[in-house]
Amino acid sequence: MVQILLLHPFWLAASIVSTILSVAFEPSLAWIGKTFVDQLKSGETVLNATLMNDVLIFAAVLIGLGILKFGDKILNKIYDLRLMIGLQRTYLQRQPQDLGGEDISRILYDCDQAKQGMDILYKDAWKIVTGTISVIVWQLTLAPEWLPALIFAVSPPILIVFVFGRFIQKISHNLLNLQGKIASSTSDNQKLELFAHQESFFKQTIRLEFVKKGAEVIIYLLTWFGLLLLIILASIFNFGLLPRQVQAGDLALFAVNLNLLSKPIGDIGKVYNKGREAYPALLRVLQPETKS
Repeated sequence: MVQILLLHPFWLAASIVSTILSVAFEPSLAWIGKTFVDQLKSGETVLNATLMNDVLIFAAVLIGLGILKFGDKILNKIYDLRLMIGLQRTYLQRQPQDLGGEDISRILYDCDQAKQGMDILYKDAWKIVTGTISVIVWQLTLAPEWLPALIFAVSPPILIVFVFGRFIQKISHNLLNLQGKIASSTSDNQKLELFAHQESFFKQTIRLEFVKKGAEVIIYLLTWFGLLLLIILASIFNFGLLPRQVQAGDLALFAVNLNLLSKPIGDIGKVYNKGREAYPALLRVLQPETKS
């Protein structure tokens, strides 16, 4: 995997840097929200020069974030295509025998699925690490007393990350096998086999989506369950997770950062399941076996 990633080091570096920058500056919106709410609370009028400055800063940040995200998507797309080509060429070089129609399936379907696993190394991991560190740093800088509550609220989703992985990997492996069978059953005398494989592929795909989307929804709901549990515990016990005095600006900052931090924390579960889904394809592409 690392050898394929390094086939195009320039595009790899550009993609990683653009991902880090676009994620790192996203929490700056929380800083603007906190500043604006604090000014309103202090009694300043909303039609003065201070408000105009805030609007201009907000517009500049939005434009900057938009440019960063646009560049990140373009660079990631370019590198995705180079990875796809690299995986296809690697499979053809390492494939010990001609499998006919199944080779076509692996070139198109398996390589595309394997590329999703490669994304974890050069894109998803950087998003999670950068996003988490960025939100924590901004929170420490602007309202450090809210950090324990922020971490506590996003902790529950991590506990169920590993529940769905093995089911996803098993279904993914079945789908790859069925895709190869479909590609090898296109002759006129194999129509019944083709239809049976297609129906099996349909059912397995729906099952995979059911498990994946169910896991994502549970992870999302558990983030807000953590916030609800935090409020309940804070109202019954004095654990020191919430500050004694709640400032409006700090609360606005906490709400924005909770949403921002829930993304990389939730992505841990998504990336784990994504890796389990891509693992069978990576094996079939990078370590193809001879069929008897």
